[in-house]
Amino acid sequence: MFSRTTRTGTRRATVAVVLAAALGLGACADPVNLTAVSETGLNLTPDQDRVRSEVNPEIAELVPESISEDGLLTVGTLVHGAPPLVMTATDNTTQIGSEVDLAQLLADKLGLELSLELTSWDNWALKVEAGEFEAMHGNIAVTDARLEKFDFTPYRAAYLGFIAQAGSDLHIEQAEDISGLRIAAAAGTNQDRVLGEWNDQLIAEGKEPAEIYHYVNENDMTMALVAGRLDAFFNHLPGASYLANTRDDVEVAGRVSAGWPQETLVGTAMGRGSGLAPAVTAALNELIDEGTYQEVLERWDLGDEALDQTHTESLESYGEN
Repeated sequence: MFSRTTRTGTRRATVAVVLAAALGLGACADPVNLTAVSETGLNLTPDQDRVRSEVNPEIAELVPESISEDGLLTVGTLVHGAPPLVMTATDNTTQIGSEVDLAQLLADKLGLELSLELTSWDNWALKVEAGEFEAMHGNIAVTDARLEKFDFTPYRAAYLGFIAQAGSDLHIEQAEDISGLRIAAAAGTNQDRVLGEWNDQLIAEGKEPAEIYHYVNENDMTMALVAGRLDAFFNHLPGASYLANTRDDVEVAGRVSAGWPQETLVGTAMGRGSGLAPAVTAALNELIDEGTYQEVLERWDLGDEALDQTHTESLESYGEN
């Protein structure tokens, strides 16, 4: 189902792609091209042999009792994930990927059992605010707006990437590069925000804005791109790079910081003031020191986005973290 709307200051085409298959994905992430992925050497079976760590009792003591009393660390991740961050294994049930592996490492270090829950991008914030999730791993960039509601522990560099048809000669890194193009992104993401701000800039300069389309997931955007209905789509860079490495008909056409116009990081999102952030920060720094953190990122070809250390990002007063 398609619909077009116009907002003041920006011409925006909104595509409501609500497929029955997408609505039915309550328990598994979008399928991936197993033949293409096999060429990358990534393990997509449910037998993950994950990198694991051991509890540090002193760090575990930092976890608020309200969170530790059930022995679980409840972490949300995205049902419509994208490789190599979140995907469904070959059994079409087990969730795998870098976001899942890092959540498992944190639970290990905190002496808790990981309870992994799936949600959509539209709902993760509500789940964390309501306390249904104690943390969220969903390639979430740390922004000023999000700090109003969440505490963060950054765990990876944050870049966004444009995907175009192979051989298109498109190169997109600034507002003028999207003028007149048909660009897709998922609604409510940093990609969507950047495109909207770029369009506002183009209009202010008297230039033609892009037509911005909203799709439910990466699979639908990819199909629209290769069918010629889009000139490009905007995704997180790990997903964009992964897609380009597993298909010969698309390519990465540029990258931008997820915090544009500033630099930013991706992090574990927790309820603001929940008290969990200092424990997660201490745990992640120890995981970095022992090397298991790097093992996970290297395992999913994300080593270039690793951090040397982390800290707590919060509007709360947690002291030195």
